[in-house]
Amino acid sequence: MKAIGDLQLPNLISWSISSCENLESFPNLQLPNLTRLEIQICKNMKAIGDLQLPNLISWNISSCENLESFPDFQLSNLTMLKYMSITYCPIIDASFTCGFWPPKLVRLTTGGLKKPISEWGNQNFPASLVHLRLFGEPNVRNFSQLSHLFPSSLTSLEIARFDNLESLSTGLQHLTSFQHLVIWKCPKLNDLPETLLPSLLSLRIYECPKLKERCSGRGPHYWPLISHIPEIDM
Repeated sequence: MKAIGDLQLPNLISWSISSCENLESFPNLQLPNLTRLEIQICKNMKAIGDLQLPNLISWNISSCENLESFPDFQLSNLTMLKYMSITYCPIIDASFTCGFWPPKLVRLTTGGLKKPISEWGNQNFPASLVHLRLFGEPNVRNFSQLSHLFPSSLTSLEIARFDNLESLSTGLQHLTSFQHLVIWKCPKLNDLPETLLPSLLSLRIYECPKLKERCSGRGPHYWPLISHIPEIDM
């Protein structure tokens, strides 16, 4: 099967498509009651059609390595969408990185796209965005390069596989409601945003050897600044 035809399934609430290797195109969707959509590991999918999904709340697209066409300009019409993830689609060059976002977006997960996060311009994220997860960024050494991406409403940030990231000390100071920080596989990272540490409720650090050494309690630097945090996992 190379394509799914246009769909009108008024009673469909949740739909998951996974590992459909021969699927090349996804239909124009008119699914008025769909709340959850997941498309993953469809390695030959090239296009996703127009979206008529007025009640969609959660949408995940992952590991569609040949996906080229994505109706990003319609994202602002998904007025109920709160949770969005688009990761590891390496040839997609979506213009949503120019600021087309659902108006009630709460959580965004992204990375592994054609355009690195470091090349995104100002995003005009909605004030509802409080959780941000970023993956697979090779070009950032200092978070001051990304400060324009983080809305002041952000309470939670997770970063993973920032291979050359060395510093978090600048770029996050304007996050006045920040509470949760997760860091995965950032082998060169050597510091934390000290001005935000007093407000943290959780700190999780995985596979970051330099940073772990400075936070573990064996060294003199970070333990006095983080020991008050209720949840610490290294």
